[in-house]
Parts: sequence; C-alpha cells; structure tokens
Amino acid sequence: MDSKQIIKEIGRGKLHARHLDEDTATALYRAMLSDEVDDLSLGAILIALRIKGEGEEELLGFYRGLEDFLPQWPALPNTLIIPSYNGARRQANMTPLLALLLHKCGVNVFLHGIHCDPTRFTSAEIFAAMDIKPARDIAESHQQMLATGFSFMTIDTLCPPLAKQLDLRWHLGLRNSAHTLAKLISPFVAHAGVRLSSVSHPEYLPKVIQFFRDIHAKALVSNGCEGEVYLNPQRPSAIHYVNNEGSDTSEILPRGIPAQTPLAANKEIATTVEWMQAVLSQKCPIPVPLREQIISCLVVCERFSTQSEADSWLTEQGY
Repeated sequence: MDSKQIIKEIGRGKLHARHLDEDTATALYRAMLSDEVDDLSLGAILIALRIKGEGEEELLGFYRGLEDFLPQWPALPNTLIIPSYNGARRQANMTPLLALLLHKCGVNVFLHGIHCDPTRFTSAEIFAAMDIKPARDIAESHQQMLATGFSFMTIDTLCPPLAKQLDLRWHLGLRNSAHTLAKLISPFVAHAGVRLSSVSHPEYLPKVIQFFRDIHAKALVSNGCEGEVYLNPQRPSAIHYVNNEGSDTSEILPRGIPAQTPLAANKEIATTVEWMQAVLSQKCPIPVPLREQIISCLVVCERFSTQSEADSWLTEQGY
C-alpha cells in the first residue's frame, strides 16, 4: 500500500483531487482498519477525504473493505437496521422511541450506535436510563434478535476497528469517512432486512441511494434530524425507498407537515424518557412525521402490503 501516492491523488484539494477506484479504496480501507497505515499518513488521508468528499466508487470500496470486519448473519424476516451515531444537540433524540415503537409493531429491530458523545445525548444513554442494556458481544446480540426480535449494540462491540476510526474525531477535531460508513452497515448479509439511513447534507442523498443500489440492499433514505435517522418533527423530509429486487428507487413518503402534537420539552435524558414513556403507553400521541415514518417502515419490512393498511392497523392499536 503506497500511502504517499494515495495522499498525492486525494490530497490536492476539493477542486483538483481525484477519487480512488473501487479496488484501491477497498485495499486502503482494509489496511486502515487493520492498523497497517502509520498515524501520520492516516491523519493525512482522513483530512484529505474530509475536504474532497468520498466518491461513489470510493464509498463502495471502503464498504467492501469494511465488510471483512462485520458479522454476516442470515436473513431474518421483517427486520429493520437502525444506526444512531449523532445524538441530540438541540432537541430530544427520538431514535430510541422510533426503534421501540417499531418493535411493538412487530418489526425485528437491530439498532447500533456510539456509546457516548460529550457534546450530545446519545441513544445509548437514553436506553441506559430505561435499563435497556447493549449486547455484550456479537453472539449475544444475534441470540437476542432470534429470541426477542430486538437488540442494541454499541459500535465498539459490533466493529472495534471502525469504532477506533470514529474516535479519531476527538484527536483530529473533525468527523471522518467512518461516520458515513457506520450509518450504512448491517450485521446481516447485504440483501437481508431494510436499512434505515439518513444524510445531513443534500449532496449525499443521491450518493447514499446509489450505494444501496450497488450493494443490492433495501433501504429507506431521508434527510435526518441532527444526523439521526428519524424525521425532523419540525421540518420532516421525504423518504426514498431503494428496492433491491430491481434496483428501483421511489419516493415512498413525500415531504410532510410539522408535528402538531406535544414534543419533549427539552433534550435532557430524563425529560426525553418521560415523554417517550408517555407516547409508548398511548398517553401522548406519536408526532405525525414519526408516525408516517413508522408506516413506511411497516410496509417495506413487509408487515403490511400498503400504507393505508398499516395506517388503519396503527389506529386500531391506539396509535
């Protein structure tokens, strides 16, 4: 692996840098995750990629290199994979609520994310306040999925080399490609389940959609909320569905209207948990954008054939 040549290609700035081809990107990221790139070169590569942005072939190649470090569980029906890597900075983090509501609706949910972030409130911290513990290892998580249809894993357990890449943020001061890749991964084989994905910047939307088409994975992709996958209750975006059966992409949910129901009063964990419990126990309604997102998930996870069926069923259940 010639780090100097790679840095020369990708480090010429946003206007003059070149994207790596898929094979080179695969070999590079595999070497990075295997600690085969010295620290100085690694920092240079990550900063160069941050400035340039990942090309479509690079993103696919990085993922191919990362696959060697991930489990490859067989398919499990009605399964949704949810990433949670940003947490809440301005408003309550609703990813745990989305996951728990979907599980109550009969969807198998695998949620993965960071353990903590000193600048935000993470899903892991919210689950801890609810006494929902992360799986201790990959085998326990797989057993939880088979037995209960729900499991939460922190990335340091799911994929330690990727967790190490993520932690470089606190040394470099910036996020890196690992933050993009972490939101795309799954412990299941590529075609299994449905991946929930979000982007923070509009230019990443077609890139992420193309990525899922390239690996033949089903996915729901939208502009998230503060980097999380749930629809922003104040400014809900459209949701795009990538169908792996024909590599088709469609807008399964158009841009909606803001929530008209009470939300958590603030982002603090205790307040968030209290509001979540009220929604789960049907004492407080699900915000409309989140409810519409749940309906879309129920359809693509094959719990229901149409959105109207899922909508009617949710209403019958008191939601």
